[in-house]
Amino acid sequence: MQRMLLPLLQHWKSQSVRKPLLIDGARQTGKTYLLQELFGKSFRQVLRVDFLESPDMASAFSGSLSPKDILTNIELLSGQVFNEATDLLILDEIGECERAVTSLKYFAEKAPHLYVAASGSNIGLLNTFPVGKVEQHNLRPLSFYEFLMAANEPAVLKAYETQANSEAAHKMLMDKLTDYYFTGGMPEAVRVWYASREQSILERVEKVKRVHGDLISGYQRDFGKYSGKVDAGLIESIFNAVPAQLSAVLDDSVKRFKFKNVHERKSRYQELESGISWLEKCRLVLKNHPIEGRPRSPLAAYKQENKVKLFLMDVGLLHHMLGVGYKEIKQ
Repeated sequence: MQRMLLPLLQHWKSQSVRKPLLIDGARQTGKTYLLQELFGKSFRQVLRVDFLESPDMASAFSGSLSPKDILTNIELLSGQVFNEATDLLILDEIGECERAVTSLKYFAEKAPHLYVAASGSNIGLLNTFPVGKVEQHNLRPLSFYEFLMAANEPAVLKAYETQANSEAAHKMLMDKLTDYYFTGGMPEAVRVWYASREQSILERVEKVKRVHGDLISGYQRDFGKYSGKVDAGLIESIFNAVPAQLSAVLDDSVKRFKFKNVHERKSRYQELESGISWLEKCRLVLKNHPIEGRPRSPLAAYKQENKVKLFLMDVGLLHHMLGVGYKEIKQ
């Protein structure tokens, strides 16, 4: 499963001096796979610290934040020796350890020769952030192009890349596109879809639906865990309302999010703003601002914060929440 961010990471590696790499993105979009399995192949060894899986590793950052001291502590706690010239250090789910986030500043200033990469799904919620000290990228679900690459069907991929203009190419690519509308781009859903291609379509569909259901349940559990001062119930109400808001637009108009009846006793943007902002910072929704009247440059100068249209970050999860089945999409 290839990702379009990989060439950017390889370019980062080729520089003689570099800032720590930071991969942001919603949970389960493939950040760890990208860093460890794809990017990690170009290193002699990968030393990965997962703060969610091993909270005790946070003690490596409890004292001095000197890169040398941190690496010594990580070596002692992990039992692995780190070679500064050939190895990659991955700080996974870095948002779980605030001191580790702060340490990125010192890696940038005192050890720019090191290969240090971090990832996290709640980066936007952090109280402190090393501004200007990291090279940051956002990993979203697989695009349609990445979905085609995962299919391992060279002829179809070539038709897409060369923009082949034939009936056969159109039919095959349209078939793949409607598959993508159902499956979406979450890596686990794509993996299950292609791994079960020898099975009946009903079995394939059910497997993907289970993946989608598990992902949505996982996100909803996270609302309570990471909501902080924001009402977790408000976050969940907004998240659950996005599909219905989008399905309510049946013509070509771009209608803004209607806040009435989304959450009990809240009907204005200001009352829902904290929940919308939380979901956007966690990369679960995308905000779009309709521009009324004649478009003028720069568009951002004419947007109004209280007029916003929300989209889910993945089309497969959107259809699952709407209850739209594979057969309906194909039709």
